[in-house]
Amino acid sequence: MIQDQHKNILSNYYENSVKKAIDYLETKYSLLDCERNDNDVPEIIQSSKQYNKFYKIEINLLSKSFILILAFPKSFPDTFPKIYLSKKNYQEIYPIPHIDKNRFICTRDPEIVSLSDKKTGEAIEKLIEIALEILEKGIKGENKEDFIKEFLAYWNDESCHFLLSLFTPIEDCKQLYIFKLSKEFLGCRLILSESKERLMKWLNPFDVEIENEEYKVLYIPLSRFNPYLLDNNKDLLAILSNPVNKNYLKEVENFFNGSINNNIIISSFYIEGERILFGWKHKRFRVKQFKGGFRSSYVPLQIRLADPKIRNKPIEKIEIIRLDKRRIFKRGGAITTFLKKDNSIALAGCGSLGSYLAMSLSRCGISNFILIDNEYLLPENTPRHLCGFLEASLKMKKVDAVKKRLTEHFPHLECKTYSNDFLQLLQEEEINLEKCDLLIIAIGKISLERRINFLQRRGVIDCPVVYMWIEPFGIGGHILYVHPNEYGCYECCFDNNGIFKYSIARSDEQFQKRESGCQSTFIPYSSLQIEQFISIASKKILTVLDKGLKESILYTWIGDIKEFEDMKFRINPMYVTKSPYSIIERKILSQETCEVCGKEELNI
Repeated sequence: MIQDQHKNILSNYYENSVKKAIDYLETKYSLLDCERNDNDVPEIIQSSKQYNKFYKIEINLLSKSFILILAFPKSFPDTFPKIYLSKKNYQEIYPIPHIDKNRFICTRDPEIVSLSDKKTGEAIEKLIEIALEILEKGIKGENKEDFIKEFLAYWNDESCHFLLSLFTPIEDCKQLYIFKLSKEFLGCRLILSESKERLMKWLNPFDVEIENEEYKVLYIPLSRFNPYLLDNNKDLLAILSNPVNKNYLKEVENFFNGSINNNIIISSFYIEGERILFGWKHKRFRVKQFKGGFRSSYVPLQIRLADPKIRNKPIEKIEIIRLDKRRIFKRGGAITTFLKKDNSIALAGCGSLGSYLAMSLSRCGISNFILIDNEYLLPENTPRHLCGFLEASLKMKKVDAVKKRLTEHFPHLECKTYSNDFLQLLQEEEINLEKCDLLIIAIGKISLERRINFLQRRGVIDCPVVYMWIEPFGIGGHILYVHPNEYGCYECCFDNNGIFKYSIARSDEQFQKRESGCQSTFIPYSSLQIEQFISIASKKILTVLDKGLKESILYTWIGDIKEFEDMKFRINPMYVTKSPYSIIERKILSQETCEVCGKEELNI
């Protein structure tokens, strides 16, 4: 009963909103009720249950009568109304920018703009004014440049086919391949790739195989053009005759001459600093003797298209769904620097911290990892680990479980794993860190961290090292960056008694816990606290990769101090005046007494 009352309240609100809007619009325009099945109501709206009220508006523009169709959604004004053009008007003026093949006039992006629920009529009046402005500019040819800006919208609107693509647009011509998949993947069975090997590697995390041999296509990077300037075979010749594109004419001729099956071209051009990708298909050219004595394997494009029947054949436009790393991550907000640099990170420790860090850095665009950990993922690890009971039930090593999660999420990742003790790998020279931009230690063992520090100062490890750990109950965490060549190292952060000088919790407190029956020892903190810290750690690590710090730095993140003190624990006096969730940055200077980077030790 209560649910019915709530439903009625909402329904009445929406109905009153439409009525209020119509009452206002009738003072401005001549409105006519319109049935759902009216010939001017687009089929896409007729079949939609979201829209239930329709009106026609007749308006004079440029000494001509225009009919607009106004479609109200059931949830107006929380959902935008739509404005369409009548069939007759559409046929008279098409194509013009911002009107699609369904006759929809794109006035405002509902993802960016919301309608006023106080003045609904005035809001729709503004949309109608924008629609009329679009029509006027389009008819006068004043907004032709908008065709270029919205190229893909127009191109895909008229596409007959669509492909998935792993290819990132480049500046040079290239032979590509289309493969058919064993089953539908992301709504498609055709995918574009530079090679079969790359595609197989990308598909590895999924239960999808390649069904047939490759189908050759040609990629050419063109100068930009209007999407309506390429509709048939002869249009391609006109585009390639343009001086800025003429270098690709020979490439296209060689491609068509190579085989009767060569009839798909993939192309790109720049829009607002980024190459957009699209394609088209020609109907197969017949094998025949061309006039002028040309062999069928060496026919200029002009001769190939001399026959009017061939020249005027329409092309079939192809929509391309890009799955390549650059497009996916740029859309997701990744920093472009890391997409271009292709940084490589070695991560020692794939436990709670390491697993979440690997996923976080992957989301930021890092795609080359070396994962190192010799432990198995156990059920008791799962509450604060990236991976769960599924991987634990399979008795997977942590490195393999993390790799599985990463590559399922990001198939393009390069991820090499070592399920051995890190120091043993170094001792036996089974691991090569020479090409790594950064080594991250997320194991939380002081003895191992000291040994890594020693090896870095002696040149065995020649890349920068980041040590990171979280303190008990998530009171805080530390990210220590140690430069490979400058003074100031991991050991410089400890006093003469081997106590970390910058600990947030008091060093005399006891936090380590052990389950009964001599189970493993652990430090208490939750998954929530890990994720809070990891967001900070990831940002600092990206800063390190981007700027290449010239000195050793310690970043200390402070958690919820009050909660920690409420549990009757004490904090280091140096943090008493610090604010919760703040970050402290310290330059780590070499200590004269340091046994690793001190001047005496280095014979300087």
